[in-house]
Amino acid sequence: MSCGQLALLGAPAPSLPALRAEPCDCSTTVLCWGLGADSTAILARILANPPRYGLRGDLSDLIVVTAVVGEEWPDTYDLAEEHILPLLRRYGVRYVQVGRAGPSMAKHGIVVLGDSRSPERIVRRAPWNLGDDLAVSGTLPMYAAGKRLCSIRFKGEVLDRWFEENVQGSRFCHWIGFDALEVGRALRDLTYANPRRHARYPLIEWGWDRPALLGYLEKRFGVVWPKSYCTMCPFPVSAGSIDDHLARARRFPEAIVKAAVLEYVAEALNPRCTLYADSSLRRELNRSKNVAALEALDAELRQLPWTVYEVRRIITPGRTKRCKAAHGDQCAQPGPDCVRKGTAWRSVRSLPAMTREEAMGVLAQSAELSGECVETGFNGISRVVTRRRGLVYPMVEELYVAAPAIVPDKARPGFQRLWETTTGAGMRDLALELAAVPGRAEETGAAPAPAVGRETQGELALWTAPSA
Repeated sequence: MSCGQLALLGAPAPSLPALRAEPCDCSTTVLCWGLGADSTAILARILANPPRYGLRGDLSDLIVVTAVVGEEWPDTYDLAEEHILPLLRRYGVRYVQVGRAGPSMAKHGIVVLGDSRSPERIVRRAPWNLGDDLAVSGTLPMYAAGKRLCSIRFKGEVLDRWFEENVQGSRFCHWIGFDALEVGRALRDLTYANPRRHARYPLIEWGWDRPALLGYLEKRFGVVWPKSYCTMCPFPVSAGSIDDHLARARRFPEAIVKAAVLEYVAEALNPRCTLYADSSLRRELNRSKNVAALEALDAELRQLPWTVYEVRRIITPGRTKRCKAAHGDQCAQPGPDCVRKGTAWRSVRSLPAMTREEAMGVLAQSAELSGECVETGFNGISRVVTRRRGLVYPMVEELYVAAPAIVPDKARPGFQRLWETTTGAGMRDLALELAAVPGRAEETGAAPAPAVGRETQGELALWTAPSA
């Protein structure tokens, strides 16, 4: 029986070092400090008595590293600066802060934002942060099981590159903050083979679960250490901590606004794309009556430059595992059990930036040219849908939508050819045609706010921030 199975049954799991025969002969120990309770508890405990945990008394063999994601909550930064940085300065621990230098790891690499034995502050932002990545792609973090691509891109890839370029010697000991109930995560981590990296999990070795480590931190520093995660993380809902998340948003309304703007744009480009699987951040802010955040969001949307996006999407058919097992490499006559969602192809094009009122006017003219209506949903997003998804693959979708101008034009290579093959025709760019008609916008002027389309006026009213 595995350690993970023992943990599920409530039996004590064997310590992970017992799973490895080789001794820990590393000359350098690296602790990845994510600023949250888990890694903070490890750091605080080992600093109290370094030799007890196999470190030199002067801590010359310890490096603490933080991957700067750029979207943490303010209280996480504040507590780390108040309680942990003084300890790092007192003991002269080397503290490195590193982040992405640009969107491409191959082209831009990483940048060291801090490397000191007397650090004074936690770096809040890198040249390229998670929010930047989501903004230019017009998407949100994925909440499907196992799809933590944001952590891979902004923590895993960054740290791996820094280890490769900066940690000397044949091997280094990598301490990771999985707690005693996360044996399964530790076992998965061990499968990531790296001959230089010797992974250890101190909290599991100590038998500390989350209540134990939180209790230690509260006794040591007199505070309840908050959970470390990004303001735009989709997991508070699935993890059952939405109430704590919304309470934090109430304390820091300005921090949640960026996440809400990203959700607005992502949902504009894809009506099915909201921050949470069964809800949206906007709905949750309304439900919790977070007036400050809603008003700040409304103000931010008003001052941003806007545009009208043309969005085309094709979803090709894919094959199920059952079909591949039953029919081999090719399926001559696909049945209901053979077909599933395949690859999603998207093309985004936009007009030059304009005011919000001008974008609404252009959208109204697009509706007139296409013979469709302007639809407005719960989040106040106005769009004109000229092709709707069917029920059979390949599914095709086309729409025009007014939203903040933050997503650059982008399409997968070969999209236009696939579009013409799938639809049987070329594509008319209605909004772009409208912009090319001299004097058309001047003749009509800015259109008034569009009438409510396929959703009720009552639901739309919820979108307006309640008065103070």
